[in-house]
Amino acid sequence: MASQLPAAALKRAANFLLDNGNNLQRQRFAFHFEAGDADRVLDALIEYKNEDGGFGNGLELDLRTKNSSVICTTIALQIMGEVRLEAENQTLIKAMDYLEQQYQFNNWPNINSDCNDAPHAPWWRFNSKWACTDKFLANPGAEVLGYLLRYGTGLAAETVNSLLERALEHIANHELEMHELLCYSRLYHCEFLGENYREAMLPLLLEHAFQLVKVEPSDWEEYGLTPIGLVDHPDSVFANFFSDSLDANFDYQIDQQSEEGCWTPRWSWGGDYPATWAVVETEVRVELTLKFLLQLKRFDRLEDLHLT
Repeated sequence: MASQLPAAALKRAANFLLDNGNNLQRQRFAFHFEAGDADRVLDALIEYKNEDGGFGNGLELDLRTKNSSVICTTIALQIMGEVRLEAENQTLIKAMDYLEQQYQFNNWPNINSDCNDAPHAPWWRFNSKWACTDKFLANPGAEVLGYLLRYGTGLAAETVNSLLERALEHIANHELEMHELLCYSRLYHCEFLGENYREAMLPLLLEHAFQLVKVEPSDWEEYGLTPIGLVDHPDSVFANFFSDSLDANFDYQIDQQSEEGCWTPRWSWGGDYPATWAVVETEVRVELTLKFLLQLKRFDRLEDLHLT
């Protein structure tokens, strides 16, 4: 029988999250585990929104600039999806408008040059050559395409179709890194993706997944893409293909819970901005804990959901 997170461990995780989480993290937890109000999640999310309709202000925890960025806006759209926000919501509409405004050089650059002005992880340093490349930027382009299909766009249909073709060409002819694969996975699981694209994409996705996903427990101690890192929902197309290692990965991760009740990151800022990282690390621990609890809930691996 598949192991579950014991009730006492769930209680410790909830206490850690509620004691250390920011308002948005606490409201998301309340929505998913305490029948909380979606409007409170949205109100907390709006604290990260800027006048241009985009999101910043540290919503991507490793990127502390106040300025809007595509990466922070895609995270905001993920959270809007969590609470099933209607497409007619003005916050969502303005976020999509922002993404359209950021479309340049036939791509969406993850971040802008102004992101360098605030503390950030080393991998979030803006590079103009990277941002102006002709190569399809799958992270975040593939994910953004899913939002265009789901919520609609002012971009011409020919532009969207061209982007879909470029996305297919890229996945067929280039190696992917793990975050690019995750963006493609979000696009693939968008119910508005045409069946022709889905059929063409699936074998390519599986090929990359088998190359990138670490299935050996000895590899799970280091930062990398694990089975549960890719298979985030029981209905994931990847679930059956990684079923042999999925249970073991869940068991392993459950055992990694700290005495405080949280799960800890397998990355750091490598000595950059040490004072900021000291704050960010706690936020990351809360975020990892929240995401794992949500995943355990989706896979029915929580022994007891009663938290009061």
